[in-house]
Amino acid sequence: MIANQRVSILLIVACLAVSLVLTLLPLPGTLSAARPAFYTMTVMFWTAMQPLRFGPVAAWCCGIPIDVLYGTPFSEHGLAMAIAAYVVVKGRELLWSFPLAQQALLMLPVFLLYEFVLFWIDGATGLDVNQWWRWLPALSSAVLWPVWAFLLERIAEFEVG
Repeated sequence: MIANQRVSILLIVACLAVSLVLTLLPLPGTLSAARPAFYTMTVMFWTAMQPLRFGPVAAWCCGIPIDVLYGTPFSEHGLAMAIAAYVVVKGRELLWSFPLAQQALLMLPVFLLYEFVLFWIDGATGLDVNQWWRWLPALSSAVLWPVWAFLLERIAEFEVG
């Protein structure tokens, strides 16, 4: 596990860039509604792995590009990521004490919290909030978490090792 080893900031940025591209790839309408939040999963992974170098402030900064790309209210995603990252930092010891498959159950509330903050801000700013499928990315992200975390950890071990 690379949780206690320093990884290069370049690796973190590269992983974030790849996950941002995956987030922006066009998908058909039905698949697009359930697209896993690759960028958010990557931010939460690095927050859990490197909390001293990549904490809630870095997570907030990572939300700004999503706001710019989606045209959402400024810092909507930043605030949601910072709150979710704070929860991950506080529960990271518990998170890494479980196998990856069980971590998905612990990450589901984090992804739901992220989506709830977006839901709340959209409602406060008068955007449409009646879509039930807006919660699907949280579920698909939790299901995909074990695979995504395994992949990112192997990439980081390759760089550190």
